[in-house]
Amino acid sequence: MSFHTACTERPTTREFGRPKCPRCDSVLLVAEESSFSVLGRIRHVWSCDDCDHEFVTSIVLGPR
Repeated sequence: MSFHTACTERPTTREFGRPKCPRCDSVLLVAEESSFSVLGRIRHVWSCDDCDHEFVTSIVLGPR
């Protein structure tokens, strides 16, 4: 299985496997919303507790 990530705004370097806010660099712990499509895409909506900035990340699951 392979994973590819993409997002509308690139989060800065991850710390402990978690994305950082692209605006204030705070580590985010839990996505506000997650969804899975039958086409193999997992989408996460993040909202920063420190600056209220919202962004989306997307993971595409590859074929087995």
